[in-house]
Amino acid sequence: MNQIPSYHVLKVTAVQGFSHEQKEQVFGRVMGNEDLANKAFNHVKISRSLTFLCQIPAICMIMANVLKDHLKPGTGYEINPLNLTQMYTNLVKASNPDIVAKLKKLALRRLGTAHVMYKSELRESDLSVEEASTFSKKCPLVLREETGLCNTTVFRFGHSSIEEFLAASAELDDFETGPAYSNHCLGLVDQVVMKDDGKKDVFLRFIFGLLKERGLLEPTDPLFEQTKKKILRNILSYSGVTLFHCLREYDSQALLGEVKFYLNNGFSPFHEFSETHWSYMLQRTSLFEGMREKFEMKLSARCDEKLLKHLTDILKSKKAMLRFSNLTDKCCPALAAILSTKESYLRELDLGYNTISDDGVKELVEGLSDRNCRLKTVRLPGCGITSHACEFLATALRRSLKLQELDLSVNEIGDEGMKHLADGLRSPECKIETLRLSQCNIEQKGCYHLASALQKNSTNVKVLDLSINMVGDKGAIELFKKCDISKLTKLEMYHCGLTVLSCRGIGEALKFENSNLAELNLSNNNLKDAGFELICKGMYAWCSLEKLNLSNCSLTEDCCPELASGLASKESVIGELDLSGNNLQDKGVKKLCVGLRSPQCKLEKLSLSTCGLTSRSIPFLTAALKSNPQHLAELHLMGNNLEDSGIRVLLELTRNQKYCLSTIE
Repeated sequence: MNQIPSYHVLKVTAVQGFSHEQKEQVFGRVMGNEDLANKAFNHVKISRSLTFLCQIPAICMIMANVLKDHLKPGTGYEINPLNLTQMYTNLVKASNPDIVAKLKKLALRRLGTAHVMYKSELRESDLSVEEASTFSKKCPLVLREETGLCNTTVFRFGHSSIEEFLAASAELDDFETGPAYSNHCLGLVDQVVMKDDGKKDVFLRFIFGLLKERGLLEPTDPLFEQTKKKILRNILSYSGVTLFHCLREYDSQALLGEVKFYLNNGFSPFHEFSETHWSYMLQRTSLFEGMREKFEMKLSARCDEKLLKHLTDILKSKKAMLRFSNLTDKCCPALAAILSTKESYLRELDLGYNTISDDGVKELVEGLSDRNCRLKTVRLPGCGITSHACEFLATALRRSLKLQELDLSVNEIGDEGMKHLADGLRSPECKIETLRLSQCNIEQKGCYHLASALQKNSTNVKVLDLSINMVGDKGAIELFKKCDISKLTKLEMYHCGLTVLSCRGIGEALKFENSNLAELNLSNNNLKDAGFELICKGMYAWCSLEKLNLSNCSLTEDCCPELASGLASKESVIGELDLSGNNLQDKGVKKLCVGLRSPQCKLEKLSLSTCGLTSRSIPFLTAALKSNPQHLAELHLMGNNLEDSGIRVLLELTRNQKYCLSTIE
């Protein structure tokens, strides 16, 4: 080597590992089945660590062969991930145990030395060349036979990681169960931290993995808390990353609990560490897990087949936004598998406007009902769902302790479907806070079922959307009688066939001093002035409403004095008011502006589109804005007979910094 001229020798050699495509090719060759290969590769991609190690050709081959036996055709998309230790354990467990025992001692004795093994070294472990040769033919991934110089027979482990696994196994064989394990392993941890050279990283990782596999130490053993503290102390060093991998080999959720504690409480669960330590720990955890905030499919790749190639991306995302993705029920078994996987970070799943159908919902419910499922939000608007799917969803409502939001809008579930959902909603285990059932063909009878369910279990629901369902006055009155809508924060019942008869119940709910109702949408109902008056009586008794939408409710100028009085009240907190599509005319706006000009009025957004206004309304609005310039920011006047000169007067106010007004439409 010394005789080779230096200019012929590379100073730096970069060894490139497998690309993503090459990994897939290896799995495809080993599995011999494309679907099975995809499932196996998904198991690897769940772990960022395994994905990285899979770049090494020998390890990639080991993983593919182990997963070939781990996965069986016809088992669906169920994900039972293996960690690195489990991969190697499965690799050697089918081998000759006597030979493996000898190889373990050999590996421990020569750990970190040259890779090639000669006959003399084999003899020291009571292993003959014949035994080693036979074993290498049966298990070439563990041991390889080669021809060295002068036709000498030599052996080497399939990869250095095989040697490290066998050495770790031998290391633990030499100790009795109890404190000796803990103290010895802590000594190994200290060695890794002090040397920080990476030579025993994988060896220590296997030590932690085997502690778990053999059940040698309880999770409460001091070793693990001490290791966590060493990670925090060395959070910016290479050894900190190494120890993090080791700890995760014992517990895939390690340190997540402490990170959540810090995020929820704002202080460290370990007193000796500052916020800075935990900020770095949070970054490390996110990087290690490969977490992402949101997953969306590219427009050109929206179909079931493409989705199945991104299962691990979805599993690592907090949100999966899959609306209008050309999906069918075929993708649902895979999504259900993600929901039931302990390692999943998915909390929000939006499948809106895909052909999911009842069959797809049935599959999804399997995942939703799993004890590992931590999904909080499911959105299924416009998915071709019928009443039959609601039978399955009722099961999910009873079993899923994390589910907080369900959106079934624009599905023909009807009264029968509402009956099934009610069975789940009335369960004490149901934790639904937001229920969206807009345009679901629910009528009076269905509303009765909903009212009955919420009467039994109304403590959790905070947002209820029944819009575009012809529930009518009878359905609404039954709902208001049995369900305390004052506990809701948002109620949407636009276009529900309501009249003045429904308004008394709403007014009564608003009267409660502890009413939480902040947003109310009753637009496109024939409430008329009499109905509005009933709502106002409740609203002004103890006002909690922040947003009120009464567009297209057949209101006239006669309702405006009552409304103006409320806006001028010091208790008023209304910030958004929509009166569009009501025949208020100029006289009504004049009366309304009495309230708008009051310093007590906090209105920020006012919609008066298509209210029969003319330019005669402009002076009233201008005067009100000049008297109370600090709140109103948006004013909508479309669909009225206003002259350009009048609009210009209002536009001038938007250019004056004295006024908050910024939008005129």
